This record gives sequence, C-alpha cells and structure tokens, in this order.
Amino acid sequence: MHGVETLIVQVASWLQIIFEASSVLVVAAGGVAFVTAFISERTSNAEPRARRTLGKYLIIALEFQLAADIIATATDPSIEELAKLTAIAFVRTFLDYFLVREIREERVEDIQRAKAAGSETTK
Repeated sequence: MHGVETLIVQVASWLQIIFEASSVLVVAAGGVAFVTAFISERTSNAEPRARRTLGKYLIIALEFQLAADIIATATDPSIEELAKLTAIAFVRTFLDYFLVREIREERVEDIQRAKAAGSETTK
C-alpha cells in the first residue's frame, strides 16, 4: 500500500472506533435518561415516556453503529464484507423503523390522553 492509502485506512480505523465508542456512550446516556425519566415522573404514564426517551437514544446509537460499519466496509470492500454490511444495514434499519414508529404511536396516545383529560376537567 502507498503512504496515502495507509494513512486513509488508519484514519478510517480511528473513525470507526470513534463511532463505535460514541454508540456505546449514547446507549449509556440513554439508560441514565430512562432511569431519570422513570423516577422523576410518578404518573401512570411514566413508563411510556421513559421508554420513548430510551428509544430516541437507541435510534442515535444505531445510526452511529451503521456509520462505523460503513467505514469498516469502505476500507475492506470484499464481497463478504459487503454482504455483512447489507445484512447489518437491513437489521439496523428495520430496528430503527420500528423504534421510530413506536415512539410516534406513544406520542399520539399521550396527546389523546391529554386532550381527554383536558375535556374532562372542563365539564
């Protein structure tokens, strides 16, 4: 490998590590945010709100992981690595889609509950 190619591969390796570490930190922060949200709200809908908070963090972590996988494949674009990336991207996109969907559904339910509670207090 030429000097520039070696440098690019080394930089890509460091970027991959940074994205993977960022993903771990985001999941850890999400866990703390989940516990904080769950403990601070002592209402009947505390769990859905806390889960929604954790879900947002997990979505970001999945994006960081996907970025790390893309970088890894870009530096070693073998057929095997491309097949792995395709499978990983599919699974992570699938998870991301359903996390976003669940968060939206729970948000709509919260809005409906708030409207119902508001209409009951005005009666």
